Amino acid sequence: MDKKNTFIGVTLILMAVGLFVWDSQQQKKHRETHPQKPALTAPAAIPAAAETVPASAGAPAAGGVVPAGVPAEAKIVTLENADLRLDVNTLGGGLRTVALKKSADTLANRKDAAAHPYLFNAESAQAALALGLDAQPGQPPAAWNLVFSVNEKESKAGECLVLEAKTNTGLTIVRTYALPEEALVKAGKADPNGISFKTVFRAEGQAVPALGLRLNIGTLPQSSGDSANQFLGVSTYDGDTFKKIAYSEFTDSSGFLGMGARVAPQYVKETPAGTPWQWVAVTNQFFAGVVTFDDATRARVSDFYVHPVFGATLPGHTKPSVATLTGEIGFNLGALQPAQAVEIGGTYYVGPREYKRLADLGAGQEKTVQFGNLFGFISVDFLCKMFVVGLSALHAMLPSGAWAWGFAIILLTVIIKVLTWPLVMAQQRSAERMRHFQGPMKEIREKYKNDPTKMNKAMMELYREHRINPFAGCFPVLLQIPIFTGLFFTFQSLAQLRFQSFLWIPDLSMPDVIPGLETIGGFPIHILPVFMGVTMLLNMRLTPMPNVEGQQKMIFYAMMVMFPVICYAMPSALM
Repeated sequence: MDKKNTFIGVTLILMAVGLFVWDSQQQKKHRETHPQKPALTAPAAIPAAAETVPASAGAPAAGGVVPAGVPAEAKIVTLENADLRLDVNTLGGGLRTVALKKSADTLANRKDAAAHPYLFNAESAQAALALGLDAQPGQPPAAWNLVFSVNEKESKAGECLVLEAKTNTGLTIVRTYALPEEALVKAGKADPNGISFKTVFRAEGQAVPALGLRLNIGTLPQSSGDSANQFLGVSTYDGDTFKKIAYSEFTDSSGFLGMGARVAPQYVKETPAGTPWQWVAVTNQFFAGVVTFDDATRARVSDFYVHPVFGATLPGHTKPSVATLTGEIGFNLGALQPAQAVEIGGTYYVGPREYKRLADLGAGQEKTVQFGNLFGFISVDFLCKMFVVGLSALHAMLPSGAWAWGFAIILLTVIIKVLTWPLVMAQQRSAERMRHFQGPMKEIREKYKNDPTKMNKAMMELYREHRINPFAGCFPVLLQIPIFTGLFFTFQSLAQLRFQSFLWIPDLSMPDVIPGLETIGGFPIHILPVFMGVTMLLNMRLTPMPNVEGQQKMIFYAMMVMFPVICYAMPSALM
């Protein structure tokens, strides 16, 4: 029976390893080669910042609203401070891109982030916060190609930008973008990555019919550290319910052996369930773009269209692949009487997806930092938040330097091991106690090997006589599982680890590589998972295992191989 159980156990472990490797390769192959349906609309390409955009008269938009007095050309206008650079397209008045001047675009440029900043919305041809209008029922929103002019009198360099446009229906539109004051940022009363925005719609000489307005939330790219795109998505929050529309929603699935196969939708429409949303957001592994509404604007929110943004068509395919996601927020403006005005506005956080930073902004924006669940349904958010706070506090205590986050992780690990030491000792004492009864237990197994009922009864009698709890060594292990699961999810989601180096590791948020020895024969080389397997082996050799016989140890040795394989491509901070 023992040989049979050992064989089954080893087989299941090897199957799990094989399934994990196969699934990882399938996900990668799916992202690289799987085509998707064409986009809902094909927005016009956005020119480079130094170029101008020719005005487009085009066909009348929904409701007969067309631009009046369109200038000959539109342009890109820049508004910036020490942290952000907003490139505003006067065609539509939206944010073509937002440059995060303190976050580099690549690892090679991490020391020169200001010159090579991470660009928000670089993947989309549509500007973030661009205005759109509802088209026909069931059709995607249409771009509202108004060309705005800059109000030089109201605009202030480094502080705010004011744009104006008029339509031939007598509607004046004023769009304002403002960056936080430096004094408020230094005092900790404002976040440097928070953009205030508002748009005023005013009927001048005549009434203006009701408009179904839309506002784009921008895009973020896929992250190389998030191979499954689990963090890439669009989310909503109404003060009570958080909901995420994931990247996987828009990818076709062949299912498992054909079961559960589905074709991805072209878009997903969300409607507030009674209470309007406080904010909507687009996120990836390390960054977020969160549109938070003021109270008056929140009351006008009607719905939300989430749809994919498509990339290049890959060789051998006729349809483009999904690059990322974006969304269009709907607002009900209502009809405007002469001289009546309506304003929509709020704040737009564009920056790192840091838990404490987003929590300080209020309105539950920290919920964009989503931690995983143990076994898929047991929340470990409380532990993850504790680890984030603790790790940040340890980092703040250390001298600033290139390796500060690495040392903070080591200190946190040591503290956790000290706190869990009583559990480990309880497990060791239980194992040691059980070892003294291996002889009598073996005799019982031999005596009743053909009668399992009598063998179990004799075992229970032995436990009762000597006050042995055979499960006492399991409870400490079970109590430690949520702790280490919380660490796993914390290190996977920690934006602060992006491009942070330690020892030979150039980026703690990615698998470790030795410069000059990244691959051998095309296979990536990571050293830390191998070290982990070795330390697991040493720990097993030093730990008493009274209930494990020779053949059953094969399962434990197989686990020494399984865990390094599963963790091979995980972030080096976790390793």
